Amino acid sequence: MPPPPPSGGGLGWGQAMITRDDAQLMDILQGGRCFYCGEPVGAKATFDHVIPQAYGGVDEPANVVLAHRRCNQMKGDRLPTPEEVERLLAQRRTSRLGVWPPIAALKDAEGGDEWITVARAIAALPKP
Repeated sequence: MPPPPPSGGGLGWGQAMITRDDAQLMDILQGGRCFYCGEPVGAKATFDHVIPQAYGGVDEPANVVLAHRRCNQMKGDRLPTPEEVERLLAQRRTSRLGVWPPIAALKDAEGGDEWITVARAIAALPKP
């Protein structure tokens, strides 16, 4: 049975960027678990921007994971850890959801240069 629509996180079903199919695929790729704590997420799923919107993150499946509301709030506006980047890259390697290029750029970021790496990767994206 497909998961219910995630709540919160700023992305409703009325917005075209994240579809119900996208959320269901995220649920499958994440094994029905919160991206951050690893516990079952179920009906308490929220969308979390891996690269926060406050720092240029986009409302696209390639920049979104499912998380518990409390885990989403605890993460706040921080960038993903190296372990989270590796896990996302592994989960999305062959998925149509993909990984947003600024997230992938973090894989090679030097410690302490993560924000500048993200800013440069966002600046290098093709303009719409």
